[in-house]
Amino acid sequence: MFRKINAYLQTKWPTITWSAIVFVLLAFPIKPLREKKMLQLPEMDKLVHAFLFFVLVWLWAKYISGGKKLASATLLYIAAAATLYGISMEYIQLFTGRDFSVGDMVADGAGAFWAAVFLWAKNKPR
Repeated sequence: MFRKINAYLQTKWPTITWSAIVFVLLAFPIKPLREKKMLQLPEMDKLVHAFLFFVLVWLWAKYISGGKKLASATLLYIAAAATLYGISMEYIQLFTGRDFSVGDMVADGAGAFWAAVFLWAKNKPR
C-alpha cells in the first residue's frame, strides 16, 4: 500500500494538483472568510502559507527525484522557484481584490526552505 502511494507521489499529478490548489487558494478573493471571521487567530494565515509551500516543495522534490536522493543544490533551486511562485502570487492578488503582503511572501519562502532543509537532513548520509 505504501509503495503504491509513494510511487503515485512521484508522478506529476499530485504535484500539478497541489500547485493548482495553491494558485486557487491564493488567487481568489476571500471576502466571505473575512466577514465571517473564520480565521480568528492572528497571523494564522502565515502558518497556512508556510504549510502550502512546504507541501509544494516536498511534492516537487518527490516528483523530480523519482525516488532517488536529490543534491542539496537541486533542493535549493526547488525552494527558490517555489518562493518566486509565492511572490508572484502576492502580485497577482493585487488584481483579485486581496491584500498584498510581504509577510505572506516571507511565510511562503520560509515554508519552502523548511521543506528543503527537512528533505536535505532526511537524505544526508549518516
